[in-house]
Amino acid sequence: SNNNNNTNNNENEVQTTFKVLEIAAGVGVHTLHFITEMQKLDTMKNTKITWIPTDPDETSRMAIQERIKSSSDEIQQCIHSPFSLLLGNEGILNKEEYGAGDVDVDVEEENQIDLITCINMIHISPWEATIGLFTVASQKLKDDGILYCYGPYKVGGQAVESNLNFDVSLKSRNSSWGIRDLESVVALAEESGMKLEETIEMPANNLSLIFRRVQK
Repeated sequence: SNNNNNTNNNENEVQTTFKVLEIAAGVGVHTLHFITEMQKLDTMKNTKITWIPTDPDETSRMAIQERIKSSSDEIQQCIHSPFSLLLGNEGILNKEEYGAGDVDVDVEEENQIDLITCINMIHISPWEATIGLFTVASQKLKDDGILYCYGPYKVGGQAVESNLNFDVSLKSRNSSWGIRDLESVVALAEESGMKLEETIEMPANNLSLIFRRVQK
């Protein structure tokens, strides 16, 4: 009977799932990199990773699809076909496109995502998109789920000269874009039931921000 117990335990372990929603996935470079690295982790040995890449840009989604096609079967099994996700004050704007035809992705489903990643979006989108990002994080993340954001920020209104120049360049392209104040982003997170758990300095004066959804 001991053997049976062991078998049952193993079966239960295999059924563990880890669901990731990637916002502003671009052409899928991060998608493949993160899945490849996650599959190497001992803690992920008996976990089925479900990675959901999204981007509002059709050309980017086509590039992700091509990348998926040329990757290993093991990786292909983890990644959903990319689809469009647009963010605004209320969260997801294009609900009819979100997860269209995908049985694993339900626009109304709440608190089922383990990790949301959002890389290089906050400064290249209107502020409403950042509000939407935290709205979606508060709706869709599990208790203790993680939102990972990466990009340049101003801290105390200050930034290195290259980032200040970048800020001017962004605003010249679109007046609603720009490098955000870290304090504003953190305040928004807290309003949305998230807390900033860690700030990691990255190359080229960028920051990795790790937010955790506080248990309600």
